[in-house]
Amino acid sequence: MELVRKLSRLTRLGEPGATSFVCQALLGALLIFTFWLADAVMDFLIQGNRTFLEFLLHPDPHEISDFALILFLVCCLLLYSRRSHRIETRLEDALQQALDKAERERAKLEGIVEAMGDAISIQDPDLNVIYQNRAHQELTGYSVGRPCYEAYRKRSTVCEDCHLTAAFEDGQVHRSELGPGTSATGGYVEIIGSALRTGDGTPLYGIEVVRDITARKSAEREAIELNAALTRQAQELKQTNQELESFCQAISHDLRAPLTRVYSSAQELKGYRELLDDNGRFFVDLVHDGCVQMEELLDSLMVLCRVTQVEIERGELDLVPVALEIAARLRQDYEGHPVSFQLPERLVANGDASLIRVVLENLLSNAWKYTSGMPAPAVELGTTADDSGETVFFVRDNGAGFDGTRADQLFQPFKRLHSYRDFPGTGLGLATVRRIVRRHNGRIWAEGEPGKGASFYFTLPG
Repeated sequence: MELVRKLSRLTRLGEPGATSFVCQALLGALLIFTFWLADAVMDFLIQGNRTFLEFLLHPDPHEISDFALILFLVCCLLLYSRRSHRIETRLEDALQQALDKAERERAKLEGIVEAMGDAISIQDPDLNVIYQNRAHQELTGYSVGRPCYEAYRKRSTVCEDCHLTAAFEDGQVHRSELGPGTSATGGYVEIIGSALRTGDGTPLYGIEVVRDITARKSAEREAIELNAALTRQAQELKQTNQELESFCQAISHDLRAPLTRVYSSAQELKGYRELLDDNGRFFVDLVHDGCVQMEELLDSLMVLCRVTQVEIERGELDLVPVALEIAARLRQDYEGHPVSFQLPERLVANGDASLIRVVLENLLSNAWKYTSGMPAPAVELGTTADDSGETVFFVRDNGAGFDGTRADQLFQPFKRLHSYRDFPGTGLGLATVRRIVRRHNGRIWAEGEPGKGASFYFTLPG
């Protein structure tokens, strides 16, 4: 019987094929021989009228029919066993393939969960931790097999505000935040809980995502403090600008009355030029010219205050008609100074019409003024594009130019790169231009060389 068991195991372990069939045939033959031998022994012991070899080698006809039936049954059993073995082998192969596929899917899913970077754990409906990824273990420690409220919150009962319990009940995604006093990390964490359910709504697992938001909270707090500081600074700056504007207006208005008296007196003294000597006439002219210069300076201060206070009303406008009107006035002011003025047929900008007019008046009048000593003065108004494709407007001349290393000083109030005797002015025109351009969120800069002209560039973002 031990041999039968060994052969049976051999047939089960063998692959369907010639070897397995031979083993099964030997097993069948061994079973038939064993039955034959056992039957002869039983007949010999019961009947005893013949020798054992006669019972073994010369069986009765009915015993031969029994042996034939047994042989048939054994053959059927072997065939059935062989068929069952093949089916079992196929099922085992299919099961192994399914297990391999499930293992690959599990490894892929774990890889995705690990690559997400968030700390993720899975709890069963009783809130026992059944899975933690590496990030979750590093954040809270290894807690598989323990209730989540005990592992993460150091409690013996379920938390009243448990997000997973709420997710199990309504199937929604629930979020909560814990501070340094309640989180397992000692900092700020955000917890996102959701439930995985069966088709009939029965909860299977609770998925918990934990994110350390301490850095984000610190950044938010710093942003709030920074915004508060910026708000205070903006209010202080606004108040300071209002005080400066009020100061400029007060100076402009309060100085006009005494200036008018001085100017009127100088005008009257000019009627007595014949009674004065050369020194007297010189000083009278000096007072008169100083009053004219002071009047121009006060007018420039008023313009600077107005461009700061006025509300900007942006819209599209063509700069060409405005520039032609300004050029016509400048030709009248500078008689005997023929300037070649070049500009395109159309030059569209987006901005406040009155303020952009002030920009063109200052830039074109400067170009006219600084080309006064040139044999063939030329001024050009046009556009170009910078590296980012933004439209850049420019006013270019071939006049006196300036030292390019001091270009930033051009836009500072009362800062001059040329003497007043050579080129009269208040020193506030370009400062006014810069303020207008900045109020349009634009940029302005200048390029030039002494004796080779100057170019002023500005942008008006739409």
